Amino acid sequence: MSALLYEVKDGIAWIRFNKPEILNAFDADECRHFVKTLKEAAEDKAVKAIILSSVGPAFSAGDDLKAALEEYPQIQSGEIHPILDIVEDITENLQEIPRIIRRAPKVVIAAVRGYAVGAGFEISIDSDMIVAAKDAVFGFPESNAGMTITGGATKLLPMIVGLNKARELMLTGEFIDADEAYRIGLVNKLVPVGEEEKEAERLARVVMSRAPMAVIHHKRMVTQSTEADFETALNLEKQTIATLVYSEDYGEAVQAFSEKRKPKFKGR
Repeated sequence: MSALLYEVKDGIAWIRFNKPEILNAFDADECRHFVKTLKEAAEDKAVKAIILSSVGPAFSAGDDLKAALEEYPQIQSGEIHPILDIVEDITENLQEIPRIIRRAPKVVIAAVRGYAVGAGFEISIDSDMIVAAKDAVFGFPESNAGMTITGGATKLLPMIVGLNKARELMLTGEFIDADEAYRIGLVNKLVPVGEEEKEAERLARVVMSRAPMAVIHHKRMVTQSTEADFETALNLEKQTIATLVYSEDYGEAVQAFSEKRKPKFKGR
């Protein structure tokens, strides 16, 4: 049985964690496979949106602690090098996930049910949007496991929920339920259990119906503006508008508005 399921259906790439017996925890090889699959979906021009989901009662419990327990004696004996085999391998792969998502010229949505903790939480907040079922649980257990978080979470989480709440979640290691996640702005949509994929697909298709170049540039601007000073962000907005005003999609949108019809965008 594959630990990861991948299919493309009607323009949407579905990537599902598939180890429900261990709450979709994953080891180093499976993390590499996820990164490879995510990159494939991001680069596939036939794919217009990506939805990250899961099989079973949990999104992902993150790192497989059983594998970590097996590795620890090997680290102590020197068989596994803590820098080359863990930091440069596992951590680098987890950090590649937000790089791929931020560069992807399409929306990436996490459809979360049950536990999304540790690396599972990181992957959720790496996504452009999160749809959560009412039974979703988010948290970082790392502070209680002698480890720290990665996957860009130390940058992204404070931007999403604010510095104080991010500190609380990281330092205490306490989990929050779906209602609290929605209240603090971590989650975009909150739905009944079993409806998370349907709502994620609905959101994806709304984005897919918009002008492709506008979607790509909005995503790029948000990413770059959060890392720039205010004047740089304003200049980026102006440069982007100057580019899009010459696009066929902009002309089509104006024409469609005047003719009272839906625009037919071509992505150019």
